Amino acid sequence: MEKAIIISITCVIFVAYYFRPSDQDDAIAYNIPDPECTGLFNLCTDVDKERLGRQAIRVIHEKLDDDKDGLIEPSEGIDFIQGELEFKTDAIRHKQFQNINVYVTFDDLWAQWQNNPAYNWTTDNVVDWLANFVDLPQYVENFRRNQFDGRMIPRIAANEKMYISSIMHIRDVHDKRRLIIKAIDIVLFGPPQNTHNLMKDMILISALSASIGGCIYAFLRQRQTQENMNIMLKELETLQQAEGNLIAVTEKMRTRENGCKGRTIYVNQNLLHKWLMEVQQTKEEANRFRQRRDSAVDHEKQLSLALQEIEQLQIALRQAEEHAKHQSYEPSNELIELLKRTFQNEEAVFEVKRKLAETALTTAREQMNKITKMQKGFFGAVRIAHTNCMDNVGELINAAKDRLMVIHDEYEEREHRWSRIGVLLNRDDFITFGPTTAATPTTHRGKDSPRLRT
Repeated sequence: MEKAIIISITCVIFVAYYFRPSDQDDAIAYNIPDPECTGLFNLCTDVDKERLGRQAIRVIHEKLDDDKDGLIEPSEGIDFIQGELEFKTDAIRHKQFQNINVYVTFDDLWAQWQNNPAYNWTTDNVVDWLANFVDLPQYVENFRRNQFDGRMIPRIAANEKMYISSIMHIRDVHDKRRLIIKAIDIVLFGPPQNTHNLMKDMILISALSASIGGCIYAFLRQRQTQENMNIMLKELETLQQAEGNLIAVTEKMRTRENGCKGRTIYVNQNLLHKWLMEVQQTKEEANRFRQRRDSAVDHEKQLSLALQEIEQLQIALRQAEEHAKHQSYEPSNELIELLKRTFQNEEAVFEVKRKLAETALTTAREQMNKITKMQKGFFGAVRIAHTNCMDNVGELINAAKDRLMVIHDEYEEREHRWSRIGVLLNRDDFITFGPTTAATPTTHRGKDSPRLRT
């Protein structure tokens, strides 16, 4: 009883597995029995494949032999290639088919097929050919379940007894036509040539590598150029700061010119008043000693007060002489004339330097504007990188900055030097000698000044 139950369960499992549903609607879950095959479940054995393949080659030979004389003539081969296979470039294929023998017999065709590499294909090779060269991957499962290998390809080419529809379950007319043409092609001319061209691939890879390298090079040059542009902009900002310092010094000099004379007179009047007060205080001190001496009775005390009075008078006299000496000092006309000429010569030289600095600044700004226009676009940086304009701009900016710094330092030195000369000569009007318009530079930033854009 137990054995019967075990046997029944085993049979149910086997039947359920054998008739399980397929994942695809049109796919078969098992091989379709082939009446021509003698193996288990009507699968083809090696002997069956050899026998059925030979029969299929005979059918193909009969299709090619139009006059049924047992020989495939060159004209018959050409007509079949052009008509049945629809290949216009028949010269190469005809040479492959009828390589040496002008007339092809059945035995020749069979021997040619046995020497064909496709004859030894496995099921995996056939499936790969079906999916990648025939472009019918939807029928891969049908070929696998029927254990279809290379020796069975002539049966597809001959399609004897509706083999494709009845056994392989391929019922689409266009798919059958395509499969038959590809099968005949592989039987007569061998496996499809590998269209993969190594030389073309090398050229393509080289071109792609060159393109990628060019893009990387352009990107690196663009980034380097952008960094150089940022450095140039910082140098230009430094140049503009130096220009602002020059303007500030110039305004200071001009303000000093406007208030020079009034300040000189005011200082001289205060100094004179201070001197008079010092002499007056000394005289008053001497008068106090004289009054005390007149009221004193003791002669020794009178003598002591008299000596003190004389001492105060001597001090007052020396102060008056010293003050009179300073007040009455006047430099000679020749010295004043030489100082005027010196000041004017320095001013002329300074004006030339100022104009050169202004020209250098304008040139640097114009060049920066040109580079800013060239920088537009991705390959603008490459154009800039292949020219020496960045180096030229750097040199122009540095030259203009150096000139402005020299002018700024010269302003400071001249102001200090001529102020000291004025103090020594008791005059502060030396900077008013000659025209004063040269001391005011015209290079300043306004609303219309060019601005660099990054």
